[in-house]
Amino acid sequence: MKVWARRRREGGAVLGTPAPVVEGAILLELLVVEVTLEGNRRPSKVARLQTIGAPRILAQLARPKLVRAQGWNLVLSGIEATRDESGHAREVAQTWVCKLFVPEKAVGFRVKELYRSGVALPKKLARESGGSRGSLAVADDYSNVLERHTTCAELRSHQISTFPEGRLIDCHIEWMSEESFELGGLQLREAFESRPEQLERGGWMIDIDFKERELSKSDARMLR
Repeated sequence: MKVWARRRREGGAVLGTPAPVVEGAILLELLVVEVTLEGNRRPSKVARLQTIGAPRILAQLARPKLVRAQGWNLVLSGIEATRDESGHAREVAQTWVCKLFVPEKAVGFRVKELYRSGVALPKKLARESGGSRGSLAVADDYSNVLERHTTCAELRSHQISTFPEGRLIDCHIEWMSEESFELGGLQLREAFESRPEQLERGGWMIDIDFKERELSKSDARMLR
């Protein structure tokens, strides 16, 4: 996803005012991928900021976590590798505040479910589904079913409604590509008759949603 990115920390210390993650850089590509880090044989998840159209990594966060999303703004936290005065490797906390760059006709997000009743759907079926449309919000919230605070994601319809279209509990970011990203987590299945309340695995594939073009009179006649 293309973003403008600022950082909230310098050497682990909070900055008074967020500063650009990469000095002089304007628009960057934000990706979340799995890689094999040096000294670690197991794949690890990282968030990367790189130049658009070229695989040149400018900044990286290990163990990235999506802590907030509101409108076109995303906040990612994680671990940044630096060097101390002696040149030794030093790992510190870092937070990126990112604003998505979206086309003019973007109106929100389109969310496609990846699980149904805790069962993974075929990727092709999930990708080809129409999905649900609305605004995405990710924030720390109290979960009654988990009895603790955790990160939750909600999709709210563009129509006025008291209840969200969908909700992921204990959510986390799985990956992010140039055009979409995936959130994983848990979904609550309400009790029904003799079936008790259940928590099931859930996941959303999320794309930018665009305003649909209104049909002209000639287009409408062709569809009759």
